[in-house]
Amino acid sequence: MYKKVILPILILSAAHASADFSISLNFASGVEESYKSAFNDAASFWETQITGYRFDDINLQGINISANVATNDGVGGTLGSAGPTSGYVFNGIVLDGDASPSDVLYSTAGSMTFDSADVDNLIAAGSWETVIRHEMAHVIGFGTLWGFENGGTTYNDFYINGSGQYTGTAGLAAYQAEFDSGATYVPVELGGGDGTANGHWNEIDGGAGLTGITDGSGNDMANELMTGWLNSPSYVSNTTLGQFYDMGYSVIPEPSSILLVALFGSVGFWIRRQFLI
Repeated sequence: MYKKVILPILILSAAHASADFSISLNFASGVEESYKSAFNDAASFWETQITGYRFDDINLQGINISANVATNDGVGGTLGSAGPTSGYVFNGIVLDGDASPSDVLYSTAGSMTFDSADVDNLIAAGSWETVIRHEMAHVIGFGTLWGFENGGTTYNDFYINGSGQYTGTAGLAAYQAEFDSGATYVPVELGGGDGTANGHWNEIDGGAGLTGITDGSGNDMANELMTGWLNSPSYVSNTTLGQFYDMGYSVIPEPSSILLVALFGSVGFWIRRQFLI
């Protein structure tokens, strides 16, 4: 579940010291020891894809994430919820690689909670880390910090709520290269209700079928990690990595040479129609 929340934020001016992007995990008592390795592996995955910041400031030191497993809505419903809880905003800065200034909001802390009724089934299906990766992306800012308004300023200004049209330069260029050369925006989910709409790439509501929108390797958009429902096999597209570049992160590979990153092979299970929101 992604939520657009009012974050405790600080307006900062430029400094000239930077750190690599990193994710620190703080586990609640509900997270069993056997569950933790998947969290650590998910954090390591994003640390290999997001390597730093396109703006140097000593306050940008990565993200602290609180992780929990707790009772929610039972088997097969909402698998997890996540989002940022604090961040820094920067006004009128020129991100590395850009010619024009932007107003940027970076997440510095967040939380993730997963339904205890689903975890063991996800582990058995080989999808536990996939779900964590999805929710961790929301903490970093995917869908949660698009078009964030604060004090009359719109930060990460490449999505208008309700429009269904993501227009960030790198994300759109990647989508054109991967899926639709004539696209003028990346389609964003408007179905699924609060928590799913406006925060995921678009697919058929409920994850009920393939979209027919495929990349050069035949990967359907329905199986992309950052759609609103969990389908398999799951993969991370260049479009998702380009979106993080738009948000002000350095990514590997850079947008000019982004390659598809496969996550998992096929798993025969009941994971369709489960919300990844």
